Amino acid sequence: MKNTDSNSSNYPQYIVRGGDTAFAPPYILNNTKLYGFFLVGTLGNLQKLCDNYLNIPGQDQFQYRPATNRVLMVFDTIAHINSIDPPGCDKGFFSETGEVMFWVLTEAGKQEEGKFVFDHYAWFIPYIFVDSTPAMVLGREAYGFPKELGKFQIPEDPSHPQQFTLETLVLQPFSPQSETTWRQIINVQNTQPEKSESTLKHWADFKQVFEEFSSFFEEINIDGKCSSQLKVPMVFLKQFRDIRDGDKACYQAIVEATATLEKLHSGFPYLRQKFEVSIENFDSHPIVTELGLKLTQTAQLAFWLNFDFSFGNGTEIWKATT
Repeated sequence: MKNTDSNSSNYPQYIVRGGDTAFAPPYILNNTKLYGFFLVGTLGNLQKLCDNYLNIPGQDQFQYRPATNRVLMVFDTIAHINSIDPPGCDKGFFSETGEVMFWVLTEAGKQEEGKFVFDHYAWFIPYIFVDSTPAMVLGREAYGFPKELGKFQIPEDPSHPQQFTLETLVLQPFSPQSETTWRQIINVQNTQPEKSESTLKHWADFKQVFEEFSSFFEEINIDGKCSSQLKVPMVFLKQFRDIRDGDKACYQAIVEATATLEKLHSGFPYLRQKFEVSIENFDSHPIVTELGLKLTQTAQLAFWLNFDFSFGNGTEIWKATT
């Protein structure tokens, strides 16, 4: 599964350093336990988000725009993460005991004769928090995930989840006197807890999950068939600061990669439970502002999945040149 893209064939060999436990992609991620909450954002804010991070100056390959005003917020744990190819796959694995992220579904297309011509869907993640150094390093360096450290409260029992929290380092307000401090940024509370898992409707395979989500996104024409696997295309802004001028990027690109949901162990939607989601807005983390969310709202749909997935090599859609 090595990347044989001719554009990278002449690149120098990556030099592996001592202490480097962030092995090379592609990856397999097994026993992922994920809680998902669909929230209502604002299309205008989400379009500005796409313009700021994806439709950047000079990028003329695709125009990205929000496909819906719904935003997916995820809390998850991953038991086993390792490289698929040697030598990384022979060295070991790591795990994540906590991860939180926001997903925005975008439409990628081009303007032709004054009209937007759709090409494909891609999920964009503007915020993601992890508790693992290897996960943060490989996510940022290899793909462009904007990963940062977080502290989490994630229920272990999916039949009776009560509360979810996220803390991270924030600056509030922006000021020469402000020091980064750990603050709670998200709180999710189950306001109608169900004590018995027997009341939950179970999903048997990814086909049921796909059909349920497709019916939920009524305004989106999600084509394609789903069987034992489900493809999840993603788009990233990958960039690194220049050492000579910190306001410049020595590398900046729009890249895409695909996650493949390999096996569903279990899953169900919380049809009878209500989850109240509260998100703080900080100067350093304007999540509410950028996504057009309310400070407090009830999740439209909540669900839980236990699955395995793989994450492959990506494609450089566009790269800035000097």
